[in-house]
Amino acid sequence: MKPGLYRNVVLLLIVVFSLSAAGCEDIENGVEDIEGSVSQTMEDIDFLRWASDSAGVILDDYEAIKVASSERDEVLLRESGMKLKEDSEMYLEDLDGFTLSPSVEGVATEYRDFLQRSYEFGEFVETSSQEIDFEAIERTVELMNETSEMIGQISDMAGREV
Repeated sequence: MKPGLYRNVVLLLIVVFSLSAAGCEDIENGVEDIEGSVSQTMEDIDFLRWASDSAGVILDDYEAIKVASSERDEVLLRESGMKLKEDSEMYLEDLDGFTLSPSVEGVATEYRDFLQRSYEFGEFVETSSQEIDFEAIERTVELMNETSEMIGQISDMAGREV
């Protein structure tokens, strides 16, 4: 073979290897993008499940306040308010641990507002249980129970994502 032919073959091989390496890098980047997308979707699903479970606890706390209010039991009312406050605070802290996609951020914002209102209501019930207007408590609990529709939507979203 001629020396020029060897040089051309070597150049051709270098070009082929360069193109192969670039193509592999593109494939690797594509795989990393897909892995990131799947990971984000799983984080969103975990959040929706967590929100549904934690909302169940919060709604149980509201039910305990409602029962204490209907029984006019100041001690149980104070304890129920304290539990609502503590659970709400814990879930507000847990919520900060999620990194969510933009499609779920709106739900997280609404849920954060719900937890914040629950915390404030629990604190009010705890500190005011001795001089509280029981009828006002019962009306407030009923209004908060209407929030369970949002919780149902969160549960539905979590169920559909699976």
